Amino acid sequence: MDDNHKIGLVFSLTGLIAGLISGSGYLTIIPSVVLAFVIFYGSQYLVKLVKVDMTKFNRSKILKSGFFSFLGCWLLFWIIIFNS
Repeated sequence: MDDNHKIGLVFSLTGLIAGLISGSGYLTIIPSVVLAFVIFYGSQYLVKLVKVDMTKFNRSKILKSGFFSFLGCWLLFWIIIFNS
C-alpha cells in the first residue's frame, strides 16, 4: 500500500469515528463541526504512526490529501446516526 492510500485510510477511519461521535452525542451543528475539525487536525499525528514517508509529505500536504476522505466519511456517518 502506498503512502497516499495510507493517508486516505487514516483520515477515513477518523472521519468515521468523528461522525459516530457527532451523530450520537446529541450535539448541535456548531459543536459537531468544531469537534470534527479538532479530530481532523489531530488525525495528522496518526499518519506518522502508519509509517508514511515524511520526506515526501509535509503537514499541509497531508491535510490536503486527507480532507475529502475525512469529510465524506464524517458527513455520511453523522447523517446516518443523527437521523436514526
